[in-house]
Amino acid sequence: MTTLLLADDHVLLQDGLIGRLSGHAQFSIVGTANDGEEALSKTLKLRPDILLTDISMPKMSGLEVLSALKSQAPNVKIVILSMHSNKEYVLAAMRGGAKGYVLKDVSSQELVQALDIIAGGGSYFSAGISDALAESMNDLAGDNNADTQPTPREKDVLVLIANGACNKTIARKLNISVRTVETHRLRVKKNWV
Repeated sequence: MTTLLLADDHVLLQDGLIGRLSGHAQFSIVGTANDGEEALSKTLKLRPDILLTDISMPKMSGLEVLSALKSQAPNVKIVILSMHSNKEYVLAAMRGGAKGYVLKDVSSQELVQALDIIAGGGSYFSAGISDALAESMNDLAGDNNADTQPTPREKDVLVLIANGACNKTIARKLNISVRTVETHRLRVKKNWV
């Protein structure tokens, strides 16, 4: 039996997931979390086989939880369940060690299939995610100017993006304006992601 912890700040979505996944004998839902901090603490306490987490949550993003759990609970498989299909989030999740990235618009059958594959040691990325990854690879192989190097500030912004920080958090941490962060983010996205 695969134990699951569900983390999402929308209780209605959690209830729907519980309803759909409880009908499958191979899963046991050991808990839920309404924000990132709760997801981290419950994962460390309950040690589920799989943490199914959203990216956009209060207190800590799903990507920040992923980063923290990478060293603190490396045996827990983390699956991102998100509405975000852009390559920024997908690449950050992959770099962080997520075993899967499933879009919220998939059928419950596809979600069950994804969880079964991940529980068996594989990885799973929704079709929409594959498109974002292909786009990212095309960008890297395409018209990227090899002479253009990121500035130290752009590298700082990229690291914070990869860790799931939002523009306001990046601005606060780097002591710059949100507008400046947006400019750096656009340049990073255009040239290196």
